Amino acid sequence: MPETQSLFNKVAEHYDLLNTLLSFGTDKSWRRRLAEEIRSSKIVLDIATGTAEVAIEVVKRWNGCFAIGIDPSKQMLDLAQAKLRVAGVKKKITLVEGVAESLPFKDGTFDAITIAFGIRNTIDPLTSLKEMYRVLRPASRVGILEFAVPQNRIFAPLYMSYIRNMFPFLGSFFGKRNEYQYLVDSIPIFPQRDSLTKLMEDAGFSVKKLIELTMGTVIIYVGVKED
Repeated sequence: MPETQSLFNKVAEHYDLLNTLLSFGTDKSWRRRLAEEIRSSKIVLDIATGTAEVAIEVVKRWNGCFAIGIDPSKQMLDLAQAKLRVAGVKKKITLVEGVAESLPFKDGTFDAITIAFGIRNTIDPLTSLKEMYRVLRPASRVGILEFAVPQNRIFAPLYMSYIRNMFPFLGSFFGKRNEYQYLVDSIPIFPQRDSLTKLMEDAGFSVKKLIELTMGTVIIYVGVKED
């Protein structure tokens, strides 16, 4: 696995555009649904925030909500700062450079956590999940949005062929073919459905539901830190 910070520094400039092109614009609806699942939370941590798209969705959706976005990529965070100004939410979101495996926050700080397409890029997913559990308040939710291999036997090979070819192809236009090759190769080998649910449970979460979207190409895992 490449060093995450270096990889995302390299792809930062065109990351949002390529995600939108590759998903035919459905990535925005996935993030909106993730924001809905954490409900009317007041202080939210968005891990692997990237350019803060989820954090922006969260603070716009829930009145009185404040978010902290954390990401290891300085280039991503620089782009996020500009996006916060354009969205008019600069006072509602604070950006922090850091990694999921060692969150720089006290126990029980947040009443919701989101992470979109980031858990599979952590060096240690279980440690990252345990850190999320630690910084959540009791009875609070975590929402994890992640790619998945569809379960439909006809659609799955067509979809995997599409992303295996299109991700690196589009990335090559920006000189980032190898980086996007890694991103697509990481999808089928990362724990999914029951396996990721088990990791979440091992970290302490009670997993309440899995929401499969766009024919099972992405899944939202909703977990709760019980009282």
